[in-house]
Amino acid sequence: MIITSEYAESFFAALASRDPAAIAPFVADDAEWLMIGPIEMFPSCGQHLGKDAVLAAYQRAKQRSEMISCVREFLVTDGTSASALTRFTGTMPAVGKQINVRIAQFARFRDGKVTEFCSIIDTLGAAEQVLGRSLLPAVAVPALAG
Repeated sequence: MIITSEYAESFFAALASRDPAAIAPFVADDAEWLMIGPIEMFPSCGQHLGKDAVLAAYQRAKQRSEMISCVREFLVTDGTSASALTRFTGTMPAVGKQINVRIAQFARFRDGKVTEFCSIIDTLGAAEQVLGRSLLPAVAVPALAG
């Protein structure tokens, strides 16, 4: 099966829903899934092996935040893989804050199912938004000589 941009968009839209029932048709039984980020703050992050583990991770993600919007900023496919840059805006009910993050996502398909997936989430930006402050010390930038 050739992965078209329409099929890839359907896959990424299912991920954005965080609904395991919508995601399940796209995930291979032997999927290797990696969502890079601090597991302590974002329990859905980490490595997930197999379809059941992947769907459980999205169930945890869905329970911890509510989506307001999801905008695909970029999408590319090459017939066997697809990549997307997505801006997610949601709320975290546990802390009552809205967050806005970018997520880079990379998927490799076999027979129309994702076998390998990696997502890189701007978790530093999300953590700072939740805490309401920068986690990095302020760095003075020297003025440029004119």
